[in-house]
Amino acid sequence: MNTQSKAEFWQEHINAWNSSGLSQTAYCQQYQLKLSKQNKGRPKLIPISMPALQASVELTLPGGIQMQLPVSALEQLAA
Repeated sequence: MNTQSKAEFWQEHINAWNSSGLSQTAYCQQYQLKLSKQNKGRPKLIPISMPALQASVELTLPGGIQMQLPVSALEQLAA
């Protein structure tokens, strides 16, 4: 089983366990999984959320004043 297949296999089991209402030990016993293997794969598969990058423009005004504005603000100013 390649690395991606292993990751998918364990992610499916982790998702199923999370929605099963069973303890991790009970879930592993029910599906004949080694608890140590599930724990080994688990930290690597915790989803994280990252803020979306927002495009911005930096303006330098006379006198050295600098402003950084999101592109959406420029669109509003142009309207």
